[in-house]
Amino acid sequence: MKKVFLMAIAALAMVMASCHGNKTNTAAGGADSDSIAAVDTNAPEAQLAADSLTTQLTQVLQKKDAKAVTTTLATLQTKYAELAKAGKVDEAKAYALKIQEFINKHADEINAVATGNTTIKSLVDGIKNLPTSAATTAEEAAAAVKSDAQTLAGAAKTAAETTAKGTVDAAKSTAEAKANEAVTKAQNKANDAVNKANQKANDAINKANKKANDAVNNATNKALKGLGL
Repeated sequence: MKKVFLMAIAALAMVMASCHGNKTNTAAGGADSDSIAAVDTNAPEAQLAADSLTTQLTQVLQKKDAKAVTTTLATLQTKYAELAKAGKVDEAKAYALKIQEFINKHADEINAVATGNTTIKSLVDGIKNLPTSAATTAEEAAAAVKSDAQTLAGAAKTAAETTAKGTVDAAKSTAEAKANEAVTKAQNKANDAVNKANQKANDAINKANKKANDAVNNATNKALKGLGL
């Protein structure tokens, strides 16, 4: 009886060990699956791009600049497409998750600027609908960004480049004007110095001539007096 009881305990221990092993393997398998499906929202490029553009969006929202908000939202979308077209699908998904989180968190500010503006609403909806699932392909991600968003972002980029060029040209013109002004000022100063030197020399010559003439006249007068004339 005792022998049977010991055998039963041993069998029970084996069953429990087997169940524990299956549970551990299942958990490990689940962790691997989750790690494959998960999106790394800390990917450097996604982090930098999202932080830069959301900071820009925060600034224009504070100014309640509807035009700037529109172009920034369009740029947010096109950055996603750029990452996808470059084959950086995981970065694109991570980036999308970050900007979607920002859009949801700042919905009230965006709505305050977007009142009556269907373009802003459309762009916001486009950002919310950017694919972030693990199964999303590069082609699907790139195609998710509408052409009007790309057009708006392109126009904004062109305008920014034009403004930057204008600023550079204006700065160049100002620098050239100041340089010319400095040259003219230096030339005038040099001319003044020359004129003063010439005037001083002429004064000295005139003074010497007068002194010589006076001496001649005095000598002549003295000689005439000596002659009794």
